[in-house]
Amino acid sequence: MVVAVCLVVCVVLCGWGFLVREDARARRMIAQASASASAAGVQVGAPYPADVDHLEEILSIEPGYSLPEGARVVSVGPAVRFEEGFPGGWGYVIAFTAEEQAIRDYVDAETVYSGANIENHPVVDSTPMRVQLADLDLDSISRPWDEGLAGGGSLVLERPLGRGWLVIHKGGR
Repeated sequence: MVVAVCLVVCVVLCGWGFLVREDARARRMIAQASASASAAGVQVGAPYPADVDHLEEILSIEPGYSLPEGARVVSVGPAVRFEEGFPGGWGYVIAFTAEEQAIRDYVDAETVYSGANIENHPVVDSTPMRVQLADLDLDSISRPWDEGLAGGGSLVLERPLGRGWLVIHKGGR
């Protein structure tokens, strides 16, 4: 009887060990696939690659995603750190430049704030880092200001006005 119980315990422990090992291996494979896809500008769950060629499609994901009038897009990239910090999440970081007045008009139209006095708003506190802004190096942005946008996004502006980032974040389990 004792031998039979020991044999059953041994089989159960071996089976459990196998399942744990296989689960860890599967998680590693998923993480590696996600990392390589993100490096290529493609994120799991994202409807479009993160590149300038797909800018119009990216901006059409949610009503209200737009850029200031006359904005020049500097880059479009995947929100890799957001994806890491928010399981199942995906997003895009669109860096742009625009004229000061166009940015002020954009703030008036797309946020609850007035673009006329944007300089009076506090600087983004980068500690603790919010997962929505994790893909930006806020220390390299002069007096950053941010505002959440309807539809799951953030607008980050540098002051004095001229550079900005539209950060789109979606998905999640």
